[in-house]
Parts: sequence; structure tokens; C-alpha cells
Amino acid sequence: MAIQTAPGVTQRMLPSGHLELFCRGTGRRIDCEPVAATMWIALKQHNGDVDRAGAALAAVWETDVEETRYDVMVFAGSLCSLGLLTET
Repeated sequence: MAIQTAPGVTQRMLPSGHLELFCRGTGRRIDCEPVAATMWIALKQHNGDVDRAGAALAAVWETDVEETRYDVMVFAGSLCSLGLLTET
């Protein structure tokens, strides 16, 4: 699975470590906790490649690669269903 940011979505990192996502088209605003923010950053660093982002996070977090990849996939899927990401 590979994803990209949907048109009109902006991102803003907050001092608290949270990530704010905003879609200009729908007016939807999402506050992501620091773990979700880290997943977002990993997805961006790996050009939306869920497998590579999950593997990178698993290495840093010292967690199971498949479980971490699944968590990233669920996160990305939820943002796709909200219209903030699109699957490529």
C-alpha cells in the first residue's frame, strides 16, 4: 500500500508533539497524538510507502516489523477514509 496527501490538506506540528491535519475542502481538522505524528512523518520520509515506513519505525521502536507495518497501515487507512490521504 502506498499513499499520498489528498489535495488541500495541510499539516502543522505543534509544540506538544501533536500533528494537526486540516483539509481546506471539507474543513475537517484532525489532531494526531505523537505516535500518530511519528507515523505520518515516517510515511512522508518514505514517499507514502507503508511497508518501508513500518519497517523504519519498527527498527527505531524495536518492535515487530509486521505489527508495526499493520499499525501504520491502519493509521493510513483511517486517514484515507477521512479524505486526508489517498491510496496510489
